[in-house]
Amino acid sequence: MSFYISDSELEKLIEEDISPIDLTSHVLGIGDKKTTLSFRSRDKIIVCGTEEVEKIFKKLDIETCFMTPSGVEIEEGTMFIKGSGSAKNIHMAWRTCSKMLESFCGVATRTSHLVKTAKAVNKDVNVVATRKNMPGTKRMSIKAIMAGGAYPHRVGLSETILIFDEHIKLIGGLDVLLEKIPEIKLSSLEKKVSVEAHNHEDGIKLVKAGVDIIQVDKFKCEALQKFVVEAKGINSKLVVVAAGNIRQDNVAEYAATGVDLLATSSLYFGKPADIKAEIERI
Repeated sequence: MSFYISDSELEKLIEEDISPIDLTSHVLGIGDKKTTLSFRSRDKIIVCGTEEVEKIFKKLDIETCFMTPSGVEIEEGTMFIKGSGSAKNIHMAWRTCSKMLESFCGVATRTSHLVKTAKAVNKDVNVVATRKNMPGTKRMSIKAIMAGGAYPHRVGLSETILIFDEHIKLIGGLDVLLEKIPEIKLSSLEKKVSVEAHNHEDGIKLVKAGVDIIQVDKFKCEALQKFVVEAKGINSKLVVVAAGNIRQDNVAEYAATGVDLLATSSLYFGKPADIKAEIERI
């Protein structure tokens, strides 16, 4: 998959672990021995981060022997990237690459499971991940959820118009917002206007006011299904986003309500992928 991660971000990852030498390899006198480093999955996973590992290899003068691209599903026991170089450089790459692959293959695999579960019930539903990723991991987190079949909900504040309760309070309440919807839409013709609603009544008022997207927060599934039917009866082109506490164990139930999008933060957090790193002397 095509995705840009800057060299400066990768340099920071390397620097965090090395800082500035591998003392053990130096003391043992093994630094110049020809060595390979490979990664093998202990489970069926979605690969993510191999392109970045390949860049780290290159920075440390490690030759990539082969690499499986991000987004590819591999079976248990599959070796998916391998490099060769001096032992001192292999050891400098080892932990940084292991952590990256374990973390982001984990996110991608978790995402794939959730997306497949949702689409088995509602083939047209989209799964989107919120901006609540672990701080400092934004780009790789977005890459991982996309490798697993989801999309970012919002990459940043300038991307979409999404009005929350906090905004509504500051402009003077819901009634003020309802009056301003036509003005907001006219001032941003390239963008769709999305508003978060916390109850059925407010959501329907917003639909009637002409918003393009309603993001309903923490609705129970029965109430959500009722809202979708009524709201789309008013505007068949309306996009309904369900957000709040959507997880692997309840995503099928939410997908069955007929919503268009499922927004969740759960994809970012969970067990890392179980990946075995193997270092061998040539």
